[in-house]
Amino acid sequence: MSWNGFSRSLVFAAVAAAGWPAVWLLATPLLGTGAALSLYLTGVAAVYVFGIAPRPARGALAGMAALALGAAVLVLARGPVEVAIGSALAIGAVRSGMLYRARSARAVAAEAALLAGGLALARFLAVPGPLGAALGIWGFFLVQSVFFLIGGVSERRPAAGDLDPFELARTRLAALLEEE
Repeated sequence: MSWNGFSRSLVFAAVAAAGWPAVWLLATPLLGTGAALSLYLTGVAAVYVFGIAPRPARGALAGMAALALGAAVLVLARGPVEVAIGSALAIGAVRSGMLYRARSARAVAAEAALLAGGLALARFLAVPGPLGAALGIWGFFLVQSVFFLIGGVSERRPAAGDLDPFELARTRLAALLEEE
């Protein structure tokens, strides 16, 4: 399942938020609330970039990249707030660096606005307790859904030399069909 559209991304926001209370209930006794939330934020960021990819193969690569960046953030961060910021930065870097392209200034401005806006809304909605964190997660991904409404953004396509022959033929056929 992919959520690389506005309405599907809204559904992902709700599912990601709804998942946190269950994870909190199961993981907090073992890890503590801070560690459980940090791991959940890292995991949900990787799942998000996997799902917004135009193709599953690119999504798997993007998800692994986000997970690697998230693991580095987990090692360096002192708490869930820093992990949330690092995970947001990983989402922005992978989304505009690997999956979608726009003019450089436009991409930086869009990512800065979406990530800052998402983190600000998450901070505003997050109240103490598991439901507050779920609201914060929902708010962050709610703002991220706006990415698909921004004009001037297109799928980042790999260079022809990076494709296997079958994938190259499929890409050419898709381009021909789009012209018709």
